Amino acid sequence: MTIVFTLLAAAAVILLLWLWAIGPQLPRADFTAFHPFDYAHRGLHDKDKGVPENSLKAFELAVRGGFGMEFDLQLTRDGQIVVHHDLSISRTCGVDRNICDMTYEELSGYRLFGTEERVPLFSQVLELVEGRTPLIIELKSYTRQEELCQKTMEQLEHYRGLYCVESFDPRIVRWFRKRFPRVIRGQLMCRLPREDMTKLEDFIGRNLLTNWYTRPHFEAYDFTTRRNPSLRTARRVLGMQEVSWTLRSLEDYKAAKEEGCLCIFEKFLPLQTDPRKKFTFSDLLADSAKAAAVCLRCGEPQGKKSSSWKNAQKS
Repeated sequence: MTIVFTLLAAAAVILLLWLWAIGPQLPRADFTAFHPFDYAHRGLHDKDKGVPENSLKAFELAVRGGFGMEFDLQLTRDGQIVVHHDLSISRTCGVDRNICDMTYEELSGYRLFGTEERVPLFSQVLELVEGRTPLIIELKSYTRQEELCQKTMEQLEHYRGLYCVESFDPRIVRWFRKRFPRVIRGQLMCRLPREDMTKLEDFIGRNLLTNWYTRPHFEAYDFTTRRNPSLRTARRVLGMQEVSWTLRSLEDYKAAKEEGCLCIFEKFLPLQTDPRKKFTFSDLLADSAKAAAVCLRCGEPQGKKSSSWKNAQKS
């Protein structure tokens, strides 16, 4: 009998330690203001229609459509924060150069996917959005992580819009926990987020076992690999908010919505759950072109007049 009690006590301790390790920040953050929105992955983009990912045009269209947006930050060699996903511009600009090895002036000489769009500055995106829609801001850990975190918060200090931050790198999430605990932060995760990870590192990450170190307010998990006991327990028992990425079908979108996830989408418009939204990507693109023409005539910056397609229709 003593052995049984000992084993039960040991199991209880292990269970409590596991729950402590995977738990979110307490008290839990209020996501009420984030839930009415769906989030366009790297902006509302379609390169076949001349709108590249992580471009000012893609972010403008997301605003006009009434969507939130998710995008990526990293540093140039001269310390400018730019919005771009990959370390290199090989895929997006056709040149095998790393952003961290270029000054912003050098980077500005390249165009995204053969369009006229450049890799934008973070400050340009904030100026364009002007708080009209929520932002999910991912910080890449390619280089000089602390500098990126510090400069990001310097630019967000006077920004009045709704935003949260996230990263695959637990060191970045912990930085926000220690320096800016009131900023809503999230831990990004999927299977093998880096090719150079060991199996142990992958196991620890995808099972939320760095959460004791970072205490995220939300878990941003790859929708295709989200079925594991740690994530289910963190959500259903401990109240962790889940963000689902990247949803590319209406079926996956509806499944994530039904479970209360925030949804990051691309390659389709999730309009079916909002009867007020009756438009296509081409409608938004045409509306943007009309607004640009009006702005050229009146001398006002583009993108300041309408915060959504509905508002544009009224004007």
